[in-house]
Amino acid sequence: MWKIRQTASPRDEEIIPETNINLSKTVLSPEVIRTMADEIEVAKAIRLLDNQSEFPLIVNDLPVTHRQIKQGWRYLRRFSREGTPIELDLEATIQKVAQQGILLNPVLVPRRTNRIELLLLIDQDGSMVPFHHLSQELADTASRGGRFSRVRVYYFHNCPDEYLYRDRYHLNAVSIDDCLSNLPPSKTVCLIFSDAGAARGGFSSRRRRLTKFFLKELGQYVRYTAWLNPVPRQRWENTTAHDIAALVPMFEVNRQEFYKAINVLRGRHQPLGDSLR
Repeated sequence: MWKIRQTASPRDEEIIPETNINLSKTVLSPEVIRTMADEIEVAKAIRLLDNQSEFPLIVNDLPVTHRQIKQGWRYLRRFSREGTPIELDLEATIQKVAQQGILLNPVLVPRRTNRIELLLLIDQDGSMVPFHHLSQELADTASRGGRFSRVRVYYFHNCPDEYLYRDRYHLNAVSIDDCLSNLPPSKTVCLIFSDAGAARGGFSSRRRRLTKFFLKELGQYVRYTAWLNPVPRQRWENTTAHDIAALVPMFEVNRQEFYKAINVLRGRHQPLGDSLR
């Protein structure tokens, strides 16, 4: 269970000088409006996650550690030898010497590399604000320590619809069609990180419909797909997340469930709906 604690920083105690600004006539920028909306969503998510009871928020108390995430990525490998022969094949070289009686040229082979490419899709802002630290951990560890052939990280809000974004602020957009068409289907696996509507505790037929359409399209361009949901499983019932979990293998965010998601991306079959049990 996520725990939330509000801590005061030294900046909170700074004295703000009075001004004569007329707030009723002040025009707010889109960024300020978005920030205010996010803060409202955070409050809603916190209240709903604990059934309208207060609880402390500890941002860094993750249900899965940095090291565990890193180890999980390293299980997601499919090695092959590609490229220029640069590594010594000792066994083949010994056999060649035994056959020829002399070592003229050692036997070289291409280096073993991980062929898997990861597509990481992250739900950003709104009810996902409390989980930004974890989403950043997923992106950072995959990009820096996952040792994939390639990592593509895109962001969306609520559900992918027409566009994905290369940045967390939703400024650098790319159409979903362009994004998917550039993927090598034989090498790419996809992990989606989103509460799927469970944080708000409601059901959205539009969100379910758009997500279903996207998953169907996504399946044509990737080998396997798994979904990580930061909201505990018991809170999926009667929400959009419950229906989406019937469309794609969905897992909670903890060490055991994260490794289950990795197994799905490795090709270990899990019947749809098992994640609801």
